Amino acid sequence: MSSNPAAPHVESAGFKLVREVLRSAGLRGSQSDASPDMKPDASLFLSAAFRSGVRTKSALLHSLANRKQSSTRVCLDPQSKGSAVDRWQDEGGR
Repeated sequence: MSSNPAAPHVESAGFKLVREVLRSAGLRGSQSDASPDMKPDASLFLSAAFRSGVRTKSALLHSLANRKQSSTRVCLDPQSKGSAVDRWQDEGGR
């Protein structure tokens, strides 16, 4: 028997909120244009954010948008891979 009977209710509410945010962001449902990899990644990200204390739809949407912007910036930086390889070689990589 659980010592915290309210925990399952919080989890259920959290999953409902995450599903709602995913649907609002276009990452859930049959009409979603998101890639198959993006959907579970976003779900895991939002679940972790919810567990860490982000508890409102707007805050979760904001977190997801910030995550997308930062990952897009990283992908668009053509120097990052080259400089990482150079740094690796400078540090003794072969």
